Order: sequence, then structure tokens, then C-alpha cells
Amino acid sequence: MPYRGRSASQWMKLLGRALAALAALLAALLLALALAVPLLDWNSAKPWLGRQLSAALGRDIRVDGNLDLSWSLAHADDEASTLARLLPQLRLRAERLFIGNPDWAHSSDHLVRAAAVDVRFSPLPLLHWHWHVTDLRVDGLDLVMERADDQRKNWRFSSQPRSRWSFDIHRILFDHALIRYVDLPLDLDLRFDARPLNAATNQKDSAALVLQAAVTGRYGQAEVKGLIKGGALPDLLNEGSVFPLQAEGDIGGVQTQLSGNLINPHQLSRADLRIGLAGDSLDRLYPATGVPLPATRAFHTEGALTITRLDPQTKAWDWRYSGFSGKVGESDFAGDAQYVRGPPKNHLKVKAEAGLLRLSDYLPGDDADQGKPSKPAQPERWSKLDADIDLQAKRVQWRAGLEWQQAAATLTLKDQVLTADPLRFNMAGGQGQGQVRLDGRQPDIRSRLQIRLQDAQVRELFPRLASLKASFSKLNAEATLSATGNSAAAVLASADGEVKADLGPGTISQFILEAAGLNLANAVFAKLYRDQQVKLLCGAADVAIQHGQATIRHGILNTEDAAIDVGGQVDLGQQTLALDIHPRTKQVRILSLRTPLHVRGSFSHPEIGADSGGLAARAGAAAALALVAPVAAVIPLISPGQAAPDDCAARSR
Repeated sequence: MPYRGRSASQWMKLLGRALAALAALLAALLLALALAVPLLDWNSAKPWLGRQLSAALGRDIRVDGNLDLSWSLAHADDEASTLARLLPQLRLRAERLFIGNPDWAHSSDHLVRAAAVDVRFSPLPLLHWHWHVTDLRVDGLDLVMERADDQRKNWRFSSQPRSRWSFDIHRILFDHALIRYVDLPLDLDLRFDARPLNAATNQKDSAALVLQAAVTGRYGQAEVKGLIKGGALPDLLNEGSVFPLQAEGDIGGVQTQLSGNLINPHQLSRADLRIGLAGDSLDRLYPATGVPLPATRAFHTEGALTITRLDPQTKAWDWRYSGFSGKVGESDFAGDAQYVRGPPKNHLKVKAEAGLLRLSDYLPGDDADQGKPSKPAQPERWSKLDADIDLQAKRVQWRAGLEWQQAAATLTLKDQVLTADPLRFNMAGGQGQGQVRLDGRQPDIRSRLQIRLQDAQVRELFPRLASLKASFSKLNAEATLSATGNSAAAVLASADGEVKADLGPGTISQFILEAAGLNLANAVFAKLYRDQQVKLLCGAADVAIQHGQATIRHGILNTEDAAIDVGGQVDLGQQTLALDIHPRTKQVRILSLRTPLHVRGSFSHPEIGADSGGLAARAGAAAALALVAPVAAVIPLISPGQAAPDDCAARSR
């Protein structure tokens, strides 16, 4: 029988019947699924579900208590669309939930332990690989999060560079949670004992702060202990959110206060914070920052801290501390700093200025108010970073009465070698310049100093001389020193080099000796000269230093009445004196000046000895030491070149 084709209308009827059947089948499946949700005994299915999930996600997942899946309506205040609010939601409740860790995670055996989890989510977004969670309530939460790198995070359930699943969580409720966060690249291990922040507790803080947590743990080598207040938990988890934060506590012995925002904390890209730091020494910052600062007196500082992720691949971060100010002891500072932390090497860049910079604040010694010896430098820490520091100071105080003005230095740390070049300063009306090099590539730092001072007014070296009628002319000095050691005492004990100085004509009196701090027979000087101004013709010093022993090769103070020769040694390491002073009288009326004078003892308590009846010699000794003191105090030493009487000219060696 011949085949007869169907008409178009017949084909349309067949297609309509097929679609209707398919729709009916789909509706039946959906109805069956909808009925299965409340009717299925999910507790009986727990072993099978646990095995399937554990195999798929590569970790142990189980529910040791009751498991229930049901339908629920969205809350009226849910932020979803009207249609989404009208559609039913799935509600999953699991008691005694355990989610284990992948094999590479070692901080704990679990990611999540919870007494109960109650979660409501929309089923339709699952078709687009998206979890839309409207409510998540967790009781008895114990959460351990560990990050080995940007791909290995134990809260990620996919080995792909970027999971196809996404999520957003609108509301998280909990009464108490124990949270641990371990970040291996940041060397961070923190524990949070978190609770909701009630309105009464939060009345003085921003309304955006809704939780608080006691924090313990460590950052780098620094112990961390404090209290934080933060925004809603979903803002920590959702993509593109902003999490407000306030915190105060102790990080490695440094009192810390901060407030601001974390931008996209789910994959932190930026933090904008205001931070204040205070501690008993700047070197307390090293365990947390890796910046090798010196041991100092107590400090405090405040400024704006911005942390930005530069490159997820290289794990580089840019820390900027802008508009900071603060004090170390009595020294002040202000400026801007940038710290790039990450491969290939950490780098610090600072531009700072100070009104007053006291050496005793940044390199304190064994004094009563400090109560402990100064800490030696640790050059092995210098390998952690390179640095460029531009520093300017209106005043640099080396000790009381001795300071530089308008000092400027460019400090560079490169491959464990620290240099200050150029180093420029004004001092007592003169100008100084020099270079400093500290080589920390070996356990004991090798240091070298070259410094020159020209046209300094001796009278200005001692401010108390300003009211006196006595006058000095100019002092020139230069020094070249090298040493090995990680402390001031070790450097002095190993110093090698030379110091030269010359002093022009002027006048001198008993009051000048007293003002210079030379506690030597001032009364005798006054008796001999009746406090008359004695004309100073010139002065000179040539000192050789070897292994911490300073030998005066040539030292003289030439007055109109006598030429006073100074010789002997100074032990810089032990800080002791062994000086011999020989006056050569020029006028018959002062015959007693022929008596030699001996200076022995420590820098702080020198002992003066002379032959009986040689009291006049003390005047010559005091006059000689008036030259030695400023020279030793300033380290100067100066380029000879002034025309001087023969007695003050350099002698052949």
C-alpha cells in the first residue's frame, strides 16, 4: 500500500502531544521531588550521602545527628526579588555536622564542627551553579580555616583555579563561635572567640559593627592578643563586600589600635586603616613587620595605613604608612613610608624629618632611667630587606651641649650593607660632611667613618660660654675611623684610625674651663691669673687610634705665658685616661708651671696628680684639657691648613 505523508496540521498535533507529555513528565518529576523532600527519610540516606560527598569533595563529610530537608518560605525582609520571595526555599538542618580537611591541610582534622546548622537557600539558582543563601544559623561553631596559597584554601571544594560555583549569603546568625585562621604565606595564626555585639555594648561604636571577638595567636614571630569589633559575617565571605573593623591589643609587645575597612576580604585586595602604635622600643616591630629597626627608648606613632595586594601570582603586598608622626623618647619624627613586602625581596622607602633627634633616644646606653643595657645590633636581620631612607633633622643631639643643626642624610641598605652618603650638617657655625658604611654581611658589623668639620666656632660648642667675654676663633677637624662590632662598646674597643684638629687664636679663662665641664682646679687658675683673660695663640691635636687605644702623637695648647704639651693614651674600650701634661713656661714669673701633671682614671671620674707645690701646673693642665675636651667630644678632626706658630705645627712621625 503506498505511503501517505501526514499533513502539517497532523505533525503539529503530534508535536503538541509530545510536548504535553514531556511537560507532564517534568511536572511529575518535580512533584515527586517536591514530595520526596519532606517525605524521604534523610537520616536513612546519611551513609550514602556522606560517601558520595566525601568522594566528590576529597574529604570526610558526615552528619552524626539528625538530618532534615524541608520546604520553607523566604522571610518578608529578604532582599531578593518579589518573585524569589514568593517561591519556596529549601531548608536544610543538620545536627553534629563534621566537614573534614583535604590531605594538604595540617592545622586541624576539620574545617567545620557544629552542634547544629540550619540553612535556607533558593533551589533555582543551583541550576546556574550559584548558592543563594538567605539565612544561615550555626550553633556551637568550631571553624578552622587554612590557606597554603591562593589555590589551596581548605574552604574551597574544587581543585580548579576558579570554582564554577559562586555564592552569596544574606544573613548569618550565631550565639558563640570559635574560629581559627591560619595563613601560611603571611605566617599568621590567629584564634577568635566571637560573639554578637549587642546594642548596649555597641552604643559608642558605629552601627555597622555587629560582632566582637577576643583574639590570640601570632603574626610572624610576634605574639598577638587583643579585642576586635567588626561588621556582619557575610561581609567577610561575599565577593566585593566591605568589612568595617576596629581593634586594639598587643602585637609582639607593641600596643596597637586600628580602625578602618577591609575591601573584598573574601580575597583581600585592600585595607584602608588608621593605626596607632606604642612600645618600649622600636625593635619590637621586627617580629611582625620584618623591618630591622634599632633598640630605642619608648616610642609612639600614628598614621594612615593602606595595604594593597600588588600581584596575586607573586604574593607581593604594598604597605603605605602615610602622614605619620610620633616620638622616640624626646625625639620627634614625621613623614611617609612605603614597604613592599614580597618577592623578590622586601623593600622599605622612607622620607622623614625631625625637629629633634637625640642619639640617646635611638641608641640608649646603660643608664639608670633605662634600667637595662643597650641591645647589640643584629645584622642577620638586614638580609630581610633593602631600604632607601631620606632623613632630615633640624637638630641632632649627640649629648647635652653637643649637637648638629640642619642635618641631612641619605641612608641606603643594600644586600646587608648600610651606608649614609652623603651626610651633611652644620655645627657651631661651621659646616660638616662625611660618609658612614656599616657592612653586616658577617656576624660582626664592619664599620667605617669619615667626617670633616670646617670653620666651627669653639665658643658655640659650649652654649654656656655665650655669656662670657672670652673668645675663641675657628676649629677645624677631620677623622677617619674603622671598627668591628655590634655595639658601641665593641666598636670603641676595636677602633682604628686617626683624628686631627687645629685651633686658632683667642682667649681663655677659668670660667671657660668650668663651662666646658672640666672639673679641674678652677680656683687655682683664678688665683694665679685673677681671672684675667689669657691669650691663646693656637692649639693642635694629632691622635692615632689602634685597637681601641688612642695615642696622642702631638698635642699642644700654646698661650702667651706657656706652651703646654699633652701626651699619653686613652683607652676607648675601657673609657680610661692616662695623660701626661708638661708645661713649658715663657715668663719667669710663673716658674711653678714647670711641674708636670698626670691625668688618670675613667672618663667620668678623672684623677689629677701633680708634685706638691705644683698647684700652678693645674692651670696649665686645665688649659690643655680645654682643647682635648672639645676635640674628643666632637670626634673632629680637622684638616690642618691654618697658619700656626711652630709649636702648633704638625710634627714629623
